[in-house]
Amino acid sequence: MQVIIYPPLAYEVDGELSGVAPEVVRAIQVMIGDTNSIQIAPWMRAYTQTQNLKRQALFAIVRIPEREDLFKWVGPIFGEGDYFFKRTGTELKIESLADARQVDRIAVRKDGYTHQLLTAKNFTNLDVGPTYDSSYKKLSQGRVDLVLMGERTYFYMVSEAGLDPISFERIGPKVAGSTAWIAFSRDVLDTTIEKWQKALDTLKADGTYDAIIKRNFKN
Repeated sequence: MQVIIYPPLAYEVDGELSGVAPEVVRAIQVMIGDTNSIQIAPWMRAYTQTQNLKRQALFAIVRIPEREDLFKWVGPIFGEGDYFFKRTGTELKIESLADARQVDRIAVRKDGYTHQLLTAKNFTNLDVGPTYDSSYKKLSQGRVDLVLMGERTYFYMVSEAGLDPISFERIGPKVAGSTAWIAFSRDVLDTTIEKWQKALDTLKADGTYDAIIKRNFKN
């Protein structure tokens, strides 16, 4: 199983993997007796391998129509609203998606959720980079006008990139609502998917999931 660093959904502390996603996955593994190891992987490698290799799993990944048939899904393990953010203090007015389409550049991670979402919404002013960190740094440096981020996770993502969250300001209406899931390669048996989903549903019903969320979100 491969995990993408995306705090507070997944992050490292003193070499130990933590966060909402790995804690949820480990709790499911204990419940169903799964002993597969969890490995940190770069986004593009993990995304490609989970599509092309057998018996693969990737988390946490946003489930959108463009990805629906690429994987089998268990979740959601997290959800939030997504908004554009600008650099604090800049004179930029965004009241609609049409306004956002008129800015010079919006930074996105290559083949990431924001890249695929905005492409599907007919945005052609995208500045494509290799990581989310690169997008945030471009915005901080004034090299792009906007970045699309989650209303709850942006604080942690920007901080992880070594930037001050106060330097970013939410602007405009809600662009979308996103949910993060565990994605399995298509060869994984439906009975396995059902077992994982049932275990996740149990964690949500017995309060374990809520405790994990509360432990990882401090703001």
